[in-house]
Amino acid sequence: MQQAMMICVKTLMRNLSITLLLAGLLGAEQDPVKAEISSAADVATLQDGFLLEHVFEVPENWGSWVSLAALPNEGETTRIAAGDQYGDIYEIKVSGENISVAPLEIELKGAHGLLWFQNSLYVVVGESVEGGEKGVYRARDLDGNGSFEDIQPIRIFQSGGEHGVHSLVPSPDGEWLYFIAGNYTQEQELDGSQVPKVWDEDQLLPRNPDGRGHASDKMAPGGKVLRFRPDGSQWEYYSTGYRNPFDAAFNEYGDLFVYDADMEWDMGMPWYRPTRLCWAMPGSEFGWRNGTGKWPVYYEDSLPGVVDFGPGSPVGTTSGQGAKFPAKYQRAIYCFDWTFATIYASHITPEGHGYTGEWEEFLTAKALPLTDGVVGLDGNMYFATGGRRQGSNLWRIRYDGSEKTEDAWRSLEKPEGKKEDRWSRFARRIEAEMGGAEKVRALVGKGSRAENITAVMGLARVGTKEDRSTAMQELLGMPWDELSKQEKLSWLRALGLVFIRTGEPSESERADVLAKIDAHYPNSDREVEDELCRMLCYLQAPKVVERTLLLLAQPRSESEIPDWTRLIERSQGNYGANAAKVMRELGSPRKIHFAYCLRVVKGPWTPGQRRQLMDWYAREENGKAQKSASLGLKRMREDTLANATEEERALIESWGLEVKRDPFADLPVAKGPGRTWTIDEVAALAKDLTDADVKNGEKMFQASLCAACHRVGRMGGAAGPDLSNVAGRFNPRELAVAILDPNREISDQYGFQYILKTDGSTVMGKVLDEKDEILVVATNPFDFSETQGISRADIKEMKPSPVSPMPGALINQLNEKELKDFLGFLLGTE
Repeated sequence: MQQAMMICVKTLMRNLSITLLLAGLLGAEQDPVKAEISSAADVATLQDGFLLEHVFEVPENWGSWVSLAALPNEGETTRIAAGDQYGDIYEIKVSGENISVAPLEIELKGAHGLLWFQNSLYVVVGESVEGGEKGVYRARDLDGNGSFEDIQPIRIFQSGGEHGVHSLVPSPDGEWLYFIAGNYTQEQELDGSQVPKVWDEDQLLPRNPDGRGHASDKMAPGGKVLRFRPDGSQWEYYSTGYRNPFDAAFNEYGDLFVYDADMEWDMGMPWYRPTRLCWAMPGSEFGWRNGTGKWPVYYEDSLPGVVDFGPGSPVGTTSGQGAKFPAKYQRAIYCFDWTFATIYASHITPEGHGYTGEWEEFLTAKALPLTDGVVGLDGNMYFATGGRRQGSNLWRIRYDGSEKTEDAWRSLEKPEGKKEDRWSRFARRIEAEMGGAEKVRALVGKGSRAENITAVMGLARVGTKEDRSTAMQELLGMPWDELSKQEKLSWLRALGLVFIRTGEPSESERADVLAKIDAHYPNSDREVEDELCRMLCYLQAPKVVERTLLLLAQPRSESEIPDWTRLIERSQGNYGANAAKVMRELGSPRKIHFAYCLRVVKGPWTPGQRRQLMDWYAREENGKAQKSASLGLKRMREDTLANATEEERALIESWGLEVKRDPFADLPVAKGPGRTWTIDEVAALAKDLTDADVKNGEKMFQASLCAACHRVGRMGGAAGPDLSNVAGRFNPRELAVAILDPNREISDQYGFQYILKTDGSTVMGKVLDEKDEILVVATNPFDFSETQGISRADIKEMKPSPVSPMPGALINQLNEKELKDFLGFLLGTE
């Protein structure tokens, strides 16, 4: 059980000596700047025996640090490299009471990842700064003068900033470097692959893209782990199917664990997947697909996570190797969450052929936007805070407790599992798929029932249409009643893969499948019931509408609320509690799944059946779910109508259930008089909010049109970032910049596209979807239902817009008291 303590923050030094180099500007060293560190008491909560110390406040013109790497020590001096997200790379030296920080002499900027390895500094450039290309670089100081004059691009990538190229991790034997990349990193032809290169979307039912268009054109393999030799040769795919993994770490057994992101807009939907730590075994696939297409965790053509955390923003990951910590914490893998200001200590243990794990909150805070962490060669853990141009700091965690801290890290050989399990079946299938169709054919019918089912999955993936009869015969020959739960789930997935990969079923195949499974729906097991629903709707089974609508009418079960929902309520700040409330009030994810399946069932239905489902849509779209899921539900409803008959569509229209919402209706009005507010004025006003009227601040949040796009708690729109935990991520000045100068930092996830058409006209909007070479573009940031279609043939150029869809200076209508109330509401003043 976690033994938490409030940190007694020790001042690291009385006088901070900072060596500043104006590299590239003056080319000369300035006199050291001395500073005194202020107390940072009550900054965070840690496990017993650990102390948090503030090391360095990054000057504003030195940017926002997002990457760290341990450099070789100089005697007793600990050295660390730090990368500004949009700027230079810096060197920090810690020697007793003396600290010096200076820009490194290296002509690389925008580092998302740093690694010192074999006398080279490897840099993952994740942002295009001053024309620099994104990719992996190797820098060397050949003459030992402190300047990295030899810079070689190892591999250049087309990728998107925060969902692009990220970090590097060396293998324990030093033979490989593992490269972590998000789902906006363009697929490349590499020298080899540990992953069978037959990846596809593999959707039994038509997939809908994200309602707001995020990653709608990003397909398999999604986020990925690649590896290459330290000299830059022999690049290969190693693990795929992630959303946006930012970093990874090895454990004592030499296995790699990757920290992957959730899609926060999916919360409350059946396809939501929490942030999680995954074992990236060779050839692994984790099933991320865009929009509604994410594979359920029980699909055996993918692997599950080892540890699920819940909502968050994964950033740095590091092991405890080399830390002067108790043995338990030396063996932990640390995962840094930017949104919740939490460092999770994950404790991983072998189980069968795979792993199991649990986590604890190693550090929690309210306003520490964590970015990266590293164990220094002095045995302390250093971590940075910042990101997205926020104010940045460097911190360290030191153990000061009574437990022993001698080196407990051992390079161990993972014990071999004795029984067949999901991990061993996956590895067996991948090995066969890498050998081609003949190797997979040799597996069918040669193992246990579960192994035979996964062999059929492999046959569907790498075989030919001539293998279809073998696959169908193997599946239809299995007695459904004797299958375990996991075997039933895998049987349905294998059957789906046969239909996806080799074509729709014939009438005789359809009849044979229905004869085997139709009587088992509804089912006593929820997950089996969900997959039966998916398959039976795909097959247009008789009475599937009637049976599914019965399930839709049942009350929501508390078992649908995941365990992590209760856990995040404990997180400091408003975001966690609000996220949990949203999850509870969005409705039933299973009911959304049933409606998602029913949308493909063709008419005619009875009028009563149509009315029941359309009434459900009206309640869900017009109710609390509107704030995060209405666009997705709208697409589902449109699919449902497309599969109805003309007569049914006319009848549904006559009911008048769809209500057009005006985001500006009934808004409060500011009294004013307003003024042209400056960043300095807003920052100064936010320093003392003791007399702010939070209730009036909520009204001013609406009056300033902020609520049309941003959510705070359960109130507001969803076109822009959620501001529920803004106090944990921004100081007052940073918040003022974000409000008054929104073009300074535009997130990949929320930015618009600039589209230049061949006729010379331009369009600014968010690309939501693409159908038959026609882009569906939302042009109204307040209402994404307002779209226009643009043919790719009519597009001359398309690139990210440098202009934020958020108008600037919306607060200029507020007087001083109203603005103070507004800031009090946003920053959580009670």
